[in-house]
This record gives sequence, structure tokens and C-alpha cells, in this order.
Amino acid sequence: MKETPKYVVVANHLRQQILEKQYQINEQLPQETAIASSLNVSRITVRKALDILVEEGLIYRIQGSGTFVKDNQANTGFSHGKKSLEIFDFNKYQVDLLKFGVDKPTGSVMGQLNINKFDFTYGIERLIKDKGTVIALQRTFMPVKIIQGMQMDSLKGSIYDFVDKELDLKIDSAIRTISSEISDDQVTEKLGLDKPEPLITMEQRSFLSNGQIFEYSYTYIRASKFSIHESI
Repeated sequence: MKETPKYVVVANHLRQQILEKQYQINEQLPQETAIASSLNVSRITVRKALDILVEEGLIYRIQGSGTFVKDNQANTGFSHGKKSLEIFDFNKYQVDLLKFGVDKPTGSVMGQLNINKFDFTYGIERLIKDKGTVIALQRTFMPVKIIQGMQMDSLKGSIYDFVDKELDLKIDSAIRTISSEISDDQVTEKLGLDKPEPLITMEQRSFLSNGQIFEYSYTYIRASKFSIHESI
């Protein structure tokens, strides 16, 4: 019987550790040299094993930082391409840009994007309109080290078009959490409402094909002005 290649054995070992939760979501794996030493294999063998796990969507790499465990729910959600990640059809709806800048991330945003306090993020706030009527407020955060050279014109439509066509990055999947809440004073004011009203909220983390998180967004949608239709 043909002997199983060492890199496959290492991939199987690491896969089992991840599936058994020995490493938690977004936890960094040991360095390649440490894994190689512990398993008595070469660093090249470890790298080939990690390549397999990246392809399987179990881990992702951040250049200069290391390898991390991916949230595997991303493979069961809204996957395979930018159109399935979009909430709004920007051929139909209009955008008013309220805010665009580069900022230090808050603790919450750092956790969602798996970045640290030394990283910078784009902070984007947009109103989505349908024939002049505001239907949603969207707040988006993207790591500058991944999404480089963001242009203001790109924010007037689909940001994913810029990521896909201008940066040539492959968009793969997202985790979307849908909930509801009553608008607070700040959101009520930004939506131009006379009083608080029920909103649909969508929290989304979006991934590139290499497993990197490139976007965290939180969208407040007026339930009375927008409905969601999906084929499943």
C-alpha cells in the first residue's frame, strides 16, 4: 500500500485538532517552525499541509501576522460571489455617503475583523435610498492593509465591485446575522425619522477566498420600507 504523504498526515492531524476545538475561532495556530518541530517534519511539509486547510476553509492567513482558525459557518451561509453578499441592488437603490475616513478600530471592530490596535480601518457610513426615501443606514469597516486604496466614488454603489474589479481580490463567503430592534436616538436622527421605529438589522462579516475577513458591516433597515426576498 502506498504510504500517505507526510503533508497529508500533518493536515489530518491539524484538521482533527481544529474540529475538536483545540483551537478556537480566530485563534492563531503555532508558527510553522513550531509545528514542524513538534511533529518532526520539515517546514515545507507544514506549509503544504496548511495550504490544504486553507483550501478547505478551515484556516486563513494574514500576511505578516500568521495563520488563524476560520469561522467554519462561513461555508454554510451566503457564499460564492459578491452578488449573494449584497443586501441591496445598487442598480435600483441610491447612496448618500455620510462618512468616509481612516480610523483606529474600536475593540468591537478589532474582534470582528480579527485585527489589532495597530491596524487601521476604513470607517464608512451610508444612507440607502429608494427614489429619495431613506430605507437603510449602513455602517461598514474594512482593514486598510487588505483593502488598499479605497476610492470615494466606489462608495456610491457596490463596494464589492471595487474589491473584485479594482483590487482583483476573490470574494468568497459571508456570515450574516439577521435580527430586529427599535431605532435609538442616533439612528432615528440619521434615518430622518420623526420617532423611533422597528428596524431589521443585518450584521455581516465577509471573507475572501483565502479566508481573510475583509469587511464587517452593520445595517439598519426600515422594516416598513424594505422587504427581503431570497431563493433558497
